[in-house]
Amino acid sequence: MKLKAYYHKGNKHIKKIIGRIIPYNTRYRPSDVCRVKLGEPDTHFPKELKAHGIYPGLKTTLNITEELYEACSFYWKPLREVKTDYMVVEAPNGRIYTDNESSVAVVTQYNRLIENVSLSLVSGKVTEPNLNNIFEQRMFSIPEKFEGTVFSLLTGGAGLNNIGHWFIDVLPRLHLLRKSGLYDKVDWFLVPSIRYDYQVETLELLGIPADKIIEGDKHPHITADCIIASTAPRGNHTLVPEWLCNFVQSSFMPYADAEEEIITPEAPSLYISRADSKLRIVRNEDELMEALTPYNFQKIISSKLTIKEKIKLFSKAKVVVGATGAGLISLFFCKPGTKVIEIFNEGFVVEPFYDIATKLDLDYDYVICPNKRKVYNSDQGQRANITVEVDKIVEIVQNMKTKVQAKMKVA
Repeated sequence: MKLKAYYHKGNKHIKKIIGRIIPYNTRYRPSDVCRVKLGEPDTHFPKELKAHGIYPGLKTTLNITEELYEACSFYWKPLREVKTDYMVVEAPNGRIYTDNESSVAVVTQYNRLIENVSLSLVSGKVTEPNLNNIFEQRMFSIPEKFEGTVFSLLTGGAGLNNIGHWFIDVLPRLHLLRKSGLYDKVDWFLVPSIRYDYQVETLELLGIPADKIIEGDKHPHITADCIIASTAPRGNHTLVPEWLCNFVQSSFMPYADAEEEIITPEAPSLYISRADSKLRIVRNEDELMEALTPYNFQKIISSKLTIKEKIKLFSKAKVVVGATGAGLISLFFCKPGTKVIEIFNEGFVVEPFYDIATKLDLDYDYVICPNKRKVYNSDQGQRANITVEVDKIVEIVQNMKTKVQAKMKVA
């Protein structure tokens, strides 16, 4: 990490500590929680909020083998099924406060935090609304006023700087907004950040005008004539609902056949490298690539590609190999039947990408590689480098090739 990044991270941490010690503008700390009950409009004061049910009581399931489920890291064990009341809420003269890290608070004009559409994370897990970090905050800046209606796409955690969370936790809120019928009412879109090219490009492809964007990392405390906010796309859990997969594919797959040149030539077999990351590095990547060369694999560093390039490459791919991480978010652009081989360190086996793969009807497979040291928590797991068992990857690829050749002979 560069010195400048250390400085900003340290400065942010110090401000957070000070903000919990020194009182300043404490009137902006919410007084309590505003409970939202779909189907019971009489329980809501119209001047405080209006709730629109989108997918009430929606069940989302995790469809994987028992073997893989048992292999999931103990500190991040997913549920087999979750139930979520998806909604979009309007708050006249409301405001939004975020620390751009672990808390997003949507607050009514009567100074009550709105449950369901607010979010607070502790160690990466969603907490109850009354435990939102904003209730520990004592120092507040005066909120900036925006004329008109603001829709929030803010999310806690890595939505600020991680392309995987951007596609899963940020952009799908636009689908919920459209389902609510309020899209045309929106004057401003509040997003976590537009520091990265993929953020700018995806918003442009989705038809969000640049002059209607508010950057959450630059405007952490705002108020407006009306605030609109939605339930998090994955609710309070981590499973990916089918509507989310459908939204991403319907929004971006039309660009797969666009008549545009791409820098990276198309290849039927892709290896997604983590050479651009400082976490979960594949130690023996050169050995792996040498073994995959006879099968015409092309090495891809995902962060160097535009969104349109990713769409074109992955939509044409027949097989994708890569270690678990944000680079695999482009599986959304694969067509049904594409072979996917996800590589795990045994200390970090998490479900987002095999969850997505099964819901997109991809031909999913995986290899779990041993780790020299025991992993005790998610922080250690995310940092653990990987030594790939190359022979297992080659075996899967060879078996796939053999099956394809057998089918061709029969045909």
